Amino acid sequence: MWVIFILVSAAFLVGSGAASAILAPLRARLRRWLSETHSIPFELRRHFFRRFFDSELISDPSQAKVVAGGALAIFISFSLISAQAYYHKYAGLNRLEDPAPYHRAALADFLFFVALAMLITALFTTLQWPALFPGLRDYLALAGLPVRIRQVFVAKFTALLGIASLAVLATGALPSIVFPAVMDGRHGGRLILQVPGIFVSWCLAGFFVFFALVALQGVLLNLVPVKQFPRVSLTIQGALLALLLCSAPLVFSIPNLYSYMEQRPAWAIFAPPLWFLGVDQVIAGNREPFALRLSVIAAAGVALMAASAILTYLWSYRRQRTRVLESAGSAEAPPRVRLWTAKLGDRMIPNSRSLAVFGFIAKSLARSRQHRLILTAFAAIALAIISQGFVGLLAGGAWRHVPVRAPAFAEAVIAVPLAFSLFALAGLRYLFRLPVELRANWIFRVHEPGHARALLAGAESFLIWWCVAPVVLLTLPVEIALLGWRIGLLVELACAFAALALMELLLFSLERIPFTSSYFPGKDPPVVTVIKYGLASALYVGGLSSVIRVSLASPVWTLLLLFLLATGWLRARTARLHVRQIARLQFEELADPVVQLLRIERD
Repeated sequence: MWVIFILVSAAFLVGSGAASAILAPLRARLRRWLSETHSIPFELRRHFFRRFFDSELISDPSQAKVVAGGALAIFISFSLISAQAYYHKYAGLNRLEDPAPYHRAALADFLFFVALAMLITALFTTLQWPALFPGLRDYLALAGLPVRIRQVFVAKFTALLGIASLAVLATGALPSIVFPAVMDGRHGGRLILQVPGIFVSWCLAGFFVFFALVALQGVLLNLVPVKQFPRVSLTIQGALLALLLCSAPLVFSIPNLYSYMEQRPAWAIFAPPLWFLGVDQVIAGNREPFALRLSVIAAAGVALMAASAILTYLWSYRRQRTRVLESAGSAEAPPRVRLWTAKLGDRMIPNSRSLAVFGFIAKSLARSRQHRLILTAFAAIALAIISQGFVGLLAGGAWRHVPVRAPAFAEAVIAVPLAFSLFALAGLRYLFRLPVELRANWIFRVHEPGHARALLAGAESFLIWWCVAPVVLLTLPVEIALLGWRIGLLVELACAFAALALMELLLFSLERIPFTSSYFPGKDPPVVTVIKYGLASALYVGGLSSVIRVSLASPVWTLLLLFLLATGWLRARTARLHVRQIARLQFEELADPVVQLLRIERD
């Protein structure tokens, strides 16, 4: 298998030059054909296909494609790196005399591929949740053109299906080729059949999830009242995103379940990942009745979800335009500003400019669906990290011990406020870069000269009162209930000082009023961003929780730790306010130049 894989790769590399020369005229002809105007359905599909990744938060729409390409590159890199681990794993299994461990491990890994396909497709579809059906912007953009609503719906659905197909096929092609190759050995008979087996099961699992989520939103769109749909839709989207991110550690732990792969539980007919594992086994030559039954259920499930998605589109065909336009005209009245809230804000933030920025941030977050979704994603990541720690305790049996006496349990509990404070602060700091309405920043431009520090103080107050304080107050009952009132209070105090110090570090580079500057994503490669957040999570959540847990053993060490954390916060605040001087605030973020001089000067 390895020889075939290497020969195919070499032939591809050798023939790429000749193929490029042969296909050059065809590519030129295709470009000319695409540059021309064609039929209305074709142009509508082209419009939806090109504008699928557009967002009001991004100044340059092409930058979203860079981020999407970077995410795909991360997946490809992960596949190639994990292939080495799988090679060593199956090399050891092939040296065993008993083939049973090999086959159990292979089944667990095939189930992992299926679950990973469902997770990736579900995350992709959930992130694009508002774009699954034609929206208000689509109707306003196409209102002046001679197109029918039926054409808009058909074009939207086919373009959406094309995007989903590209995502599923692009992510499933490499694993279906690489992993059967690295699993080759004396126990791996007919692994060549696993190439189509993994690919087909991957694609079917991805399409099943995609059609299911489209059908879910279609049902909500037609059943939920018009005025309540935006709120319900955002709640469902946030819940799905949190559930998927929390399930990621469970998906990646599936290869460890190899010892259970010989079982044939009756509840397997209710577990979609096992359906598509049956498809993989049937294609690979397994004619066991249980596998055949699961494959039939998988085919029926995909067909049912596809029919449901199409039917919901047909159901929405007559009602969607009226509902969208009515929802735009029947916007809810702004929330009532209570008198005690206004007085409390005046007392907490006496400076009027700081109070203006504070109120602007709060109202912008309350009105922007995309900002709240991104903040929900950061909170879901924190919840996933916390759940992973407690799931590990459940698997290891540490849950049965006394919480205070179990170091792993104490660290998991201490990590709760640390994880939420890290990702809440990092999420808000990232959201501050995303614009809401750039044309509305003129009032801050007028008041900015000479008052930059007072304006930025509003952002600091918002992080304190709407991020640090809520995290401390909401997690305090958890700490007291699980660790006792004395240890719980000390833990929360240490976590509060740590969160305030982290806030000062994040605000150190802030030179803009939140939501008022243009934004160009993709300046850092996605892999670099993932590494940064991974290191920050390991050091701040994992490392600091261990330090706090160890210091709780002695009152002297506890007081010393609290003193160090408080001193670090005050030093960081002093450095930010007095050492670093901000001359002008930033209202426009410029894209990186195409050619950088790298500080090279002529002699």
